[in-house]
Amino acid sequence: MTIKEITPEVEYKTLTKLFFLFGFGIMSWIPRFPDFKDRLGLTNGEFGSVISLGSLGALISLLTVGHIVHKLGSYKVLIASTCVLYLGFILIANISSSLIFIPVNILVGFSISAFHISLNSQAFDSQTRTTKPIIVKLHGIWALGAVITGIVSGLLIGRVSAAIQLDIVYILVFLLTLKYVNSLRSISLQPKLEDDHYSVKQILTSLRFDRLIAGGMICAIFLEISMGDWSNIFGREYLKIEGGLITLPYILFMGALIVGRLNISKIIASVPINRAASLGAITGGSFFLLGVIASIAFGDTHKYLAFGIFSFGCFVAGLGTSFITPSFFNAAAARSPLPNSVVIGQIGLINNFLIFCGKWVIAWTAQFTSLAVALLIPALMALSVAFFSKALLSGNAKGESVEE
Repeated sequence: MTIKEITPEVEYKTLTKLFFLFGFGIMSWIPRFPDFKDRLGLTNGEFGSVISLGSLGALISLLTVGHIVHKLGSYKVLIASTCVLYLGFILIANISSSLIFIPVNILVGFSISAFHISLNSQAFDSQTRTTKPIIVKLHGIWALGAVITGIVSGLLIGRVSAAIQLDIVYILVFLLTLKYVNSLRSISLQPKLEDDHYSVKQILTSLRFDRLIAGGMICAIFLEISMGDWSNIFGREYLKIEGGLITLPYILFMGALIVGRLNISKIIASVPINRAASLGAITGGSFFLLGVIASIAFGDTHKYLAFGIFSFGCFVAGLGTSFITPSFFNAAAARSPLPNSVVIGQIGLINNFLIFCGKWVIAWTAQFTSLAVALLIPALMALSVAFFSKALLSGNAKGESVEE
């Protein structure tokens, strides 16, 4: 059977749909974390630890899937990871036992990373063939999906149960993702069977640690990770905000993330990418820090004032750090001789190990002190991005405009 070829324009539009669905699907349960925490009957420390175990699956995936994509091509990995991912999510949405939740969460973590690696490898291949810097914009589309699912959840919290909402979301996203993945089959990454340099048994020997890339990415992305894990719980339990309003900081953060990522061309046309990253991280980290401090100072007596300042701090933080993580992805590919799928897997492997450790630090800092104190950690990490921003000078290999 002849597979129909698609044009670069259709390819890009299909990639945007897949990135949107990916963001919408995997982030749809984040606003419902307070419901999951209550259903499982866990403390902040226990819940944070249980959620962080998904990183174990991600670590295994990131260690192997880049090489599997290189050997089998992107199409098979995209199909397989989509099936496992959303079937796992449907199970998670309907269980109340931690003993079942933990292994399924690990499997979901594996599948998220597998889909992430294969989809980004396909996007990097498209960027190489078309010579258009699309990676940052596609990550902006991912953020758009994440913020829309946050808005939907905000409207449904207190009206529809988490299980019903998530079951509908996962079934729809599952079917649409399969449709669009199949439409990219003709231009999907093909297997490299003749190349044995990237065999699975050589994974550990080929693993390379780029200090600047790993350090910059973890400091930039950890604020985003913490917002997803804790912002709604922070609003409900620390500031005592009720109803769907608790999703406002997350929505503002992700909305600002979209604005920054979709306007990356304008940003780097005015300021070199490394300087823009330093300025954005310092500004965003400072305002987020201000929001947390305001919550500590005014949360007991003027909770809505504190919530408003915190929400504004989240918006500025999202805008300031928006383009930094995908820019480090571009730089990582430019600085390494390995295939993009392997680079994505190895960078993700290192970062997921650091994220796993960081999530435990956040969770148990929240347990033994307070969630507000714990959120000071990602704010300080964002301020540290400036120490690693010179790595972004490698972005010019991907068509970024930078200053040498």
